[in-house]
Amino acid sequence: MKRFFPLAAALALGATPLLTACEEVSLPDLDTSIKVKSLRFIGEKIVPFQQQYNGTTLGGFSGIDYRADNDTYYIMCDDASALQPVRYYTAKLAFDKSSFTGVTFNSVTTLKRPDGTNYPSTATDRYNSIDPEGIRYDAASKHIVWTSEGVRNVTVTPPVLTNPFLRESTTEGAFVADYLVPPIFQIKATENGTRSNGSFEGLSFTPDGRYTFTASEEPLYEDGPRADFNVEGSPIRIIKYDKATRQPIAQYAYRLNAVHKAPIPGDQFRLNGVVEVLALSDTKLLAMERSYAVGATPDYSVKIYEIDLAGATDVTNMTLQGTSYTTASKRLVLDVATTGINRVDNIEGFTFGPKLANGHRSLVLVADDNFSNSQISQFLVFEVMP
Repeated sequence: MKRFFPLAAALALGATPLLTACEEVSLPDLDTSIKVKSLRFIGEKIVPFQQQYNGTTLGGFSGIDYRADNDTYYIMCDDASALQPVRYYTAKLAFDKSSFTGVTFNSVTTLKRPDGTNYPSTATDRYNSIDPEGIRYDAASKHIVWTSEGVRNVTVTPPVLTNPFLRESTTEGAFVADYLVPPIFQIKATENGTRSNGSFEGLSFTPDGRYTFTASEEPLYEDGPRADFNVEGSPIRIIKYDKATRQPIAQYAYRLNAVHKAPIPGDQFRLNGVVEVLALSDTKLLAMERSYAVGATPDYSVKIYEIDLAGATDVTNMTLQGTSYTTASKRLVLDVATTGINRVDNIEGFTFGPKLANGHRSLVLVADDNFSNSQISQFLVFEVMP
């Protein structure tokens, strides 16, 4: 999302070398359940600000996924065609269990609208606006699935009301099909449904390939207030899909933490929401909460939780405000600030990478710099301790 412009000075960004692939590449395994007890930090790499690649501007990295058969990462760019057409990148990351030595970009692909045309820039057509966020590679279909949060602007006439989506495309960028989005998530001119820029940031397939999960970043208007500095427990919704049919089969509520700090001044922008999910089984996921407050120190906080949907109420036909239901449980796995890195930035995506030499999985996080020189395009690598 491109709405955060922190006051912190820009960090020095050094060039990243072009290096070889990871120490070991693993093929997809047949586990239907992945265990994550804790995460051990391996290293960080930063892509220089406004670095160019094949006529495009690198940055805005809002989602990432790993393709095991060719050791490639798919990275979503959330540029809404303002700089260049909506696109995703592929890259190689070079790391092992003790060091992270480089990020190398290999390709860029333009994502097309269903009619085969490019998404227009909001500078020329604000009514076809888009907010690309999440991306996953599906090894079964050899397609990608990606998300847009939707856009709501009622200050103009007629209002801009662009619905969120989950969209399947070929790896060449051509439209294949849309997932069915429940009507309650539609963008409306009234205070109903999805808040602007508050919908589907992340998505994930279960290890067995049967289901797709996505989550709204913020609560629907009907479900309650947004997270705030003194507002704990705002509920967002996680949708479970049958991947084969692209039809929703359940919805679950998840409660957000409060915003980590009060903004300065106190009336300035602040937010906390779920910006990514990563399925561990058909009932357990990792969820990333990213909190931001203008002028605060630190301005960002990013925490990863293991969440469990077993026992949670299916809230498909419920409004969450003033209703009794059981939410997903959550267990803190990592506060990114405990890694000791110089800056926790606008981290919005994560994926399991290849297994390390000791057989443990790796986990890769990526930050969206909002194309601002006060932020960083940041990659973080961890060892998964099962």
